[in-house]
Order: sequence, then structure tokens, then C-alpha cells
Amino acid sequence: MPPLPRSHPPAKVEEEIPISVLAIEEQEETIWISLNAISASEFPPCIKNIIRGAGGEKGMHRRGAILASFLGQCGWSEKEAGSLWRGAISAEERIYRKWFGNMNCPKCETMQRQSKGYPDLGIEDLELCQPDEKCQRIKSPVEYAADLFAEEELSRGRQEHIRTIFLARLFNWKTGKEFDIDLTAEEKEDLESLKNKQMETDSANTILIFTWTKFRGKLRPKFRLMETDLPRRRMLSELL
Repeated sequence: MPPLPRSHPPAKVEEEIPISVLAIEEQEETIWISLNAISASEFPPCIKNIIRGAGGEKGMHRRGAILASFLGQCGWSEKEAGSLWRGAISAEERIYRKWFGNMNCPKCETMQRQSKGYPDLGIEDLELCQPDEKCQRIKSPVEYAADLFAEEELSRGRQEHIRTIFLARLFNWKTGKEFDIDLTAEEKEDLESLKNKQMETDSANTILIFTWTKFRGKLRPKFRLMETDLPRRRMLSELL
């Protein structure tokens, strides 16, 4: 049987989607960090533009997150990186603490997208990306600065574990397609608890519902069980 078509997660906040859970996979997220501090002269055009303040004050949170994560991967000490960051960025210190050494610098593909603002790190509207010839050969600012053009060149740095995430593969009954979302450990436990409850009760009369909810300014997945006296097939039909 061919794989089911995949789609992006539903975009509408608070839209309730009937789903089935197909799988939950544990994934370890790591970050590559250069063994030696990379000279600022080797930085790519986008990072140099952020440091020199090109384009004014717009998008400071996005600029700050990108620069902090970049310096963390380029082997700079927290003190030296913090000094440079504070001289270039006028944003809350929490942005630096969150991203330095804890997050991967976004890839060029992400940065070249339009963004409605932080935490989405697209900076197309800021016009900071001014590719040179070397940019055509790399996929991220860190690859540019560290000259990471081949797998073996990763030996010039070290891999550090930063977090464990859980990838949930769900089936959207409205679209007939699969989609993936990242879950925290707590969200995974909540989802598995609902699945177990659904199995323990009369699963023919319950259905799992997915929606987005805002938590501390961020969209996070939320799940609940919907119970009904209607047969499952009829209930799905009315939801769709």
C-alpha cells in the first residue's frame, strides 16, 4: 500500500480537528559547536549585517536569536559572545540566554522566508541576506563561517545534546492526510494518557480532537477526547 499523503499541521488557532495517532517517535536534538572560536572576519554577509545594524531597529528579537545561536555554534565564549551581542542588539537579555549554546542557528532556507515576527526567524523583510559567491555552496550561516562543505569537516567541532523531543505523526480526518508535530515530554504524556483512556472506555463513541492553543505567546498543541452517543462513523461525518 502506498504511503498516505502528508500535509502541514492545521494552521488555524482553536480549529478543532478529529485525529488518530499513528506513531510517536523520540528524537534527540543535538547542536554542533566549533572547537575553536571562529574569527568575525569569516562570518557570512547576513551575520555581518546584523552586527553592524543594517536596516535599523526592526526585527531585533529575530536578529538577537540568530546572532546568539550563531555565536554559540562558532565556539565563542559566553562572555565574548555576550559583549558582541549586547553591542549589536537592543533586545531583552532572555533572548541571548535562550539561544546561545542552546539552539541551532537557523538554516538559510528558514531565514530567507517572510515572517510575522519572533519566534519565526524568517528575515526576508529585513533585507539582511545579501548572498556572495560562497553562500551558493552552503545551507546555513554556521556552515559558511566554519567551512563545513563535507561530512568529515564536522570533526572540527563537537556534538552536544540539547534536548529530547517527541515527533507525533497524526492522521487528519478532515483532510485525509498525515501531519507531524513536535511534542514536549509533558504533551506526549498527556496525549498517551488520552489514548489509553480512549482504549479503556468505549472507543467507538469517543474521538480524539487536536487544536492549537496559545501558551506564553507561542502556539502549542492541545488534545482532548470528545464523547458522543452517536456511532463513531456518524460522529466523524458530522464533524467533517
